[in-house]
Amino acid sequence: MKKSNYLSIAFLLLTPLFFKSQNTGIDKGLAIGNILIQGFSAIRGNGKVVDPNAKTVDSFWFKNKMDDKITVLLIAKIEDDDIKKELVIQKDSKECTYNLPKGIYTYEIQLVNKEVYQKGEYKVSEETIMTINK
Repeated sequence: MKKSNYLSIAFLLLTPLFFKSQNTGIDKGLAIGNILIQGFSAIRGNGKVVDPNAKTVDSFWFKNKMDDKITVLLIAKIEDDDIKKELVIQKDSKECTYNLPKGIYTYEIQLVNKEVYQKGEYKVSEETIMTINK
């Protein structure tokens, strides 16, 4: 169960306690308002806690804004593991790779005719959307 679900349940269970207390109207209103704000914040939040010590990134996206489909090649050597990913991304679309190990990747973007459009290095350290523009 998600953290926000636990907070929502706790909110629903604790709210009646404030209505039975002998507080003045102002105190009761402040207490209820505080609970409502905290509950709303917990529900509205994305509920995602990023672990700074994690060795992988949950998702890494590529968005294609080119005139035609492209191929993205990702290559890295992380902790003696060779990592190779190849993504074919259609025009005006996006693709994702999940649980990508953190590290420095060499990337190469190829056009339909196999011509290299762009290449370089990128440090993957957090979830990101990399947009490839004309």
